Amino acid sequence: MALKQFTLARVVLTDVEQAQRIILKEVGGNRHFTIEIGESEAVAIYRRATKRVHPRPLTHDLLDNVIAGMGGTVKAVEISDLRDSTYFANLVIQTADGEVRIDARPSDAIAILVGAGVELFVDDERVLKPLYGDEA
Repeated sequence: MALKQFTLARVVLTDVEQAQRIILKEVGGNRHFTIEIGESEAVAIYRRATKRVHPRPLTHDLLDNVIAGMGGTVKAVEISDLRDSTYFANLVIQTADGEVRIDARPSDAIAILVGAGVELFVDDERVLKPLYGDEA
């Protein structure tokens, strides 16, 4: 699996449409793509990206705490597949027993990513080539 590094470029919040969007941009390149997500996920990503702290742990904070409490650390996020206009992602977690990949919605994985400050990778064959063709 060939992976290309991307970054969260923007969270687009709108009250005109039901779907919200995140824009991912290639590190050191010109490619970018958009993923439509729900409003609560977009707000969670924005809150975590802007370091807005809630007095009690919210859902993604809870997941951070569970991973850390079990001795793991989030190592990266991978956007691993694109099937029928649906993106798939993995949280890559380092544990004492090795690396574990956990299936996740991209929006949740990216909310964890911005909270943990880890890197984002996109699968070249399964995601970028369907989006860009041979340019990928």
